[in-house]
Parts: sequence; structure tokens; C-alpha cells
Amino acid sequence: MALEIKKGFFYSSLLSNEQRVNKLEKLYRAGVHSLSIRLSSFFSRPLDMELTGFFFLPLSWLTKNLEHTPTAELGFHSRVTGDLKGESYLCFSQETAMKLINMQIKKRRIIQKFFLSKIDESLLSEITNISINTFWSSFHAELPTRWWLTPPSSINNVLKAIQLASKIYSFDRRVLMAEISAFNPDFKMELIFIPAGESLSYFLEKLDGHFTLSEKGAPED
Repeated sequence: MALEIKKGFFYSSLLSNEQRVNKLEKLYRAGVHSLSIRLSSFFSRPLDMELTGFFFLPLSWLTKNLEHTPTAELGFHSRVTGDLKGESYLCFSQETAMKLINMQIKKRRIIQKFFLSKIDESLLSEITNISINTFWSSFHAELPTRWWLTPPSSINNVLKAIQLASKIYSFDRRVLMAEISAFNPDFKMELIFIPAGESLSYFLEKLDGHFTLSEKGAPED
């Protein structure tokens, strides 16, 4: 009689192939590099950014982490459709929001209470739109895939938005969380992706084949 494998709390078919997840991390690093170049151009100043954290964890762990993370004070949401499907969130702290705004307006504002004007909100939306599209476009440049992004929409409570997503995606659903750090000025952002269905597995299979061909190198003339 065949042994029945129960899909428990920590189950994920992706964990059986750690190499694919490592290749995805390389793709994330390339995305952050592209983002660093694009935002440096936008702010007209060098902006050094690195991928300082890459986590593949259950949705339940993510929600617990966000309860104690100031990085999740503000956020933007985009829906990903096509071959790769899911929910994408870019979030950061109020302090980071003010640093981004101050970099663009070239003037530091000292405030007693956090408040965003319509101009501030518009600027943050533009920065987020650049960030999300630049990051995801780097995926397409490396591995052409049919997918589309909805325009980023602001969310005032990232934790509540993720908790609502958990009503659609089970708590044992594995999610990707990337910590992106900038230096001089110092700030952090977190990029969260909740994949839908088996689309991430499909994408990783294509990525695995792509890297295999790349590692073999082009044939000699």
C-alpha cells in the first residue's frame, strides 16, 4: 500500500527543490539592482540598494511578523495576472515615507505628527509605481513571461489587507517576502508576493530551465 503524505502546516511543493528558490533569489537581486539604478535617476542622486532579506514562509508567519513590524505602516497593492498570478504588496514605515518625500522635494520637513498632503500621496504613489514596475520588469527581461500588473493602489493598513487576503489564500500558503535596504539615506522597504494557485511553481520550472541553458553557455561557432 502506498504511503500517504499529509500536506501539513509546513508543506510546500517548492521546498522539495531548494535550488529553484535560490535561482528566484538571484532574480530578486537583479530586480533590486535595476530598482537602484532607476530610483537613482529619479532622485538625481546615487542610491545604493540591496536585497538584505529573502524569505519563503507561511502566510500565517507573515501576519504575525507584520504585527510587530514598523515597515508595514504604509503600503501599496498590485494584482498580478497572467502566467504568474497573485497579490503584490510594497510596504514601508512612516519614517521611510518622509525620507522619500524629502529626497524629492530637496527640503527636510520636521513634523510633530505624521501627515501626508495630496502632493505627498501623489509623490509616494509615483515612487511606488516606478519601484514595482521596475522590479517586475526585470523579471520579464530575464525570463519573458505573460503577466500584467494592476496600477498600485495605496492601503492604510497593510496588516489588515494581508489578513483579508488570508480569507482567499489559506494560512499555510507559502509567500515571498523580500527586505530591500537603501543606504545613505538609510531606509527599508518590504516587497511581499502571495502567489495564487500553482503559478509560482510553473514560473520556477521555466526559470530552472532558463538558468540551466544559461549555465551551459551559448554554443561555439
